[in-house]
Amino acid sequence: MSERGKFWEPVTGENAAVVLLDHQAALLSGVRDIPLGELKHNVVALARAATVLDIPLVVTTTAADSMWGPTAPELVQALPAGQ
Repeated sequence: MSERGKFWEPVTGENAAVVLLDHQAALLSGVRDIPLGELKHNVVALARAATVLDIPLVVTTTAADSMWGPTAPELVQALPAGQ
């Protein structure tokens, strides 16, 4: 076994997490290198994939009650119940 493959292990809910930082309307509108609809689609797909694969999902916001606004509604709808 090579040194590179010695430490490889599959990603599981036991050794990984998906962290989505500041996916808020005012911050998303500042992204210029991908269309906004495509960005939202990709983030929602990632959140759904993490949920299906039982990988912990952490979603955070900054200044949600003021200048940046709440988490994108599309992402909130994709979160597991009770999040």
